[in-house]
Amino acid sequence: MRNIRRFTGRKISLFFFRLFTFLAGNLSLECNYCIGSFLGAVFYAIALRHRKVALDSLKVAFPQKSLQERNRIARESITLMIQSSFEAIHFLKNQHKLSNIRIEGRQYLDEALKQGRGVIGFTAHFGNFPLMDLKLAEEGYPVNIVLRPMRDAQAGSYVYNLCAQAGIKTILSYPREKVVKDTIDALRANNLVIIQMDQNFGTGGVWVDFFGKLAATPVGPIVFSLRTKAVMLPIYMVREGMGSHCIKILPPQELAIADETRETVLLSAAKITKVIEGWIKEYPEQWAWIHRRWKSRPSEKVKAAKFKVHNSVEADG
Repeated sequence: MRNIRRFTGRKISLFFFRLFTFLAGNLSLECNYCIGSFLGAVFYAIALRHRKVALDSLKVAFPQKSLQERNRIARESITLMIQSSFEAIHFLKNQHKLSNIRIEGRQYLDEALKQGRGVIGFTAHFGNFPLMDLKLAEEGYPVNIVLRPMRDAQAGSYVYNLCAQAGIKTILSYPREKVVKDTIDALRANNLVIIQMDQNFGTGGVWVDFFGKLAATPVGPIVFSLRTKAVMLPIYMVREGMGSHCIKILPPQELAIADETRETVLLSAAKITKVIEGWIKEYPEQWAWIHRRWKSRPSEKVKAAKFKVHNSVEADG
């Protein structure tokens, strides 16, 4: 009976996702924004747990801001996240409108690809990041994105096929052996691999300063760069208005090379995290505050380990 309920639930979810895709693709951009704005307001009002996570995170990052201001940022962040989902599907079905998205710093990506060793575009859950991938693929860049596999295999296949139709290759984040192989293969083929580095990484990775508090941070992109000599390139997207965005590509990020590889990884993770923190400070409404970035805390064993915790922040418990 449990399996039947799970099967039925996934079928219903897939149906509604297909319906959402159809509606978002065929409604006007203005309608999509209005629906997203309405749903954002409803979600913020009833999703108490997510709202609390967002406000708690904002208190860590911006303790100097008033509660009223943190509420505003949290509400806008959630609304923009929902609007972005509708918007990304709309642009996927209406790719001629991608001309409204401009790219700053394109020369850094072009120069990096000319080196022939692949490019790791490190980014965050910032702005309409799926639309960023779509625009870069539409411009002819060999885009690969690293995604966590969806629980529902059918829904996952549907999403991955949508990406493939748009010229975006999907690399699933596990099993570990496969993501390592697929990522290295893509880099050695001189592709662009886009990886988000702003989420809690549990007990893995390293612990570095993020808004003055230690955060478990992934190191995969740094390890891949060390192994393949791929260029590390900061890439993110900023919303400028309805249907108007700017992809910002910054100069290559040099790794913080140290005597030991593990120290290089730790120092580089701290350096990259500071870059992402700078984006969020400039455009706080455009980051996903509902993610529990500081959920995991370093154990005593982690604190005692060499090159696991960056010493710019006291190893809190």
